[in-house]
Amino acid sequence: MRVGTYRLVARPAGEGHRLWGALEPLSPARWLGFDLRLRSETGPGITTRRFEKRFRAPGTGEVRLWAEVGPDLVAQRFQNGRLVGRYRARAGRVFDDLSLVYHMRVRPEAGKIALIGLYGLVRGPVEALGERKVEVPAGRFSARVFRFNRPEAYFELALAGSARWPVWIRFGFGAERLEARLLTLPAERSRR
Repeated sequence: MRVGTYRLVARPAGEGHRLWGALEPLSPARWLGFDLRLRSETGPGITTRRFEKRFRAPGTGEVRLWAEVGPDLVAQRFQNGRLVGRYRARAGRVFDDLSLVYHMRVRPEAGKIALIGLYGLVRGPVEALGERKVEVPAGRFSARVFRFNRPEAYFELALAGSARWPVWIRFGFGAERLEARLLTLPAERSRR
């Protein structure tokens, strides 16, 4: 089911970046209650300093995750405005849903990472799945594909061209998956 248009934005800020991700739901999805908003502040190396995720879905209501990384990662999860969980974890280099996309653009390589999850810090390997032809509304691309596959968090990313544009992303947790495909690419930046 097509839910809407998902926009990613990154802007330099000090030694890091400010990253935003937002779903603009189509009328049926909006009527059903779908929504997704992500905000991340990163430091050097595009690792997470602060992260906020808010999503709404039918039957779930609104879930919000707030996380801050200092010497430790501290995270709180809210459901429909009530605090329902929190965790603390020893943290060094930690990524979130947005910072991982931009980290992979800069360093497209396999390796172990720590990802901020809804219920705890999720550690595991990013696998390089090799080169594939990926067809999306923006065109047909030769892309390098990477996957992070843990029961608590799933992330798959196809990076195309010398600029390593994220042309296809699939993410979620458990059996839930959301897929984003690149709709347009500015002509002067298009390299296939």
